[in-house]
Amino acid sequence: MFPTHLTTPRPIFPFALIPAAGRSRRMGSPKLLLDVHGKTVIARVLTALGEAGLTNRLVVLHPEDELLKREVEACGGRPLLPPTPPPEMRDSIRIGFNCVVDEILANGQPADPHQPWLLVPADHPVIDPQTVTILLDAAAKNPGRIIVPTHGGRRGHPTVFAWKHAVQIDQIPAGLGFNWIVEQASADIIEIEFASSGVLVDLDTPEDYERLRNMWK
Repeated sequence: MFPTHLTTPRPIFPFALIPAAGRSRRMGSPKLLLDVHGKTVIARVLTALGEAGLTNRLVVLHPEDELLKREVEACGGRPLLPPTPPPEMRDSIRIGFNCVVDEILANGQPADPHQPWLLVPADHPVIDPQTVTILLDAAAKNPGRIIVPTHGGRRGHPTVFAWKHAVQIDQIPAGLGFNWIVEQASADIIEIEFASSGVLVDLDTPEDYERLRNMWK
């Protein structure tokens, strides 16, 4: 349904879905192309996911983000460019799901509702491959559950969902985001506490960027 720019066959599950169609208004410049210790923000995210064994990494972009598209491709991700900009994150997530549904249909077999996938913030450059591996291992041992990393009792990212949660996106009431599904499936949630605060780190403001740069110093 949407161009992926890559045609190499790859496993559908588990896949990582990375909404990246925002315009970095609080940052004042394209934050996903900012340098963090020799790599762009999006490169760090995609590299960490790849090192954790995720070959199917879907990045939903603003249709005019040509530079970001090139960076995603260079890092082995699959840029998805809708014909019009997604107005909300839930719309970006739906675009990614449409791509996966097309692949499932092309594969000729229905998806297991317990198959895992990750929702990954694009502005999370300290994502760690070991963290992703731990989350996916927990999902494999607890099929159908939502696996959430925490630090100090606070929930962070990325989050592992099951395919059964993805297909509920059209049930989300108007004006609400994907967290509605998390609230509806609260009984499915398993929290895993991590010693590192990295699961809480994101990048929204110039002050956040300065803190990130200092982390590598």
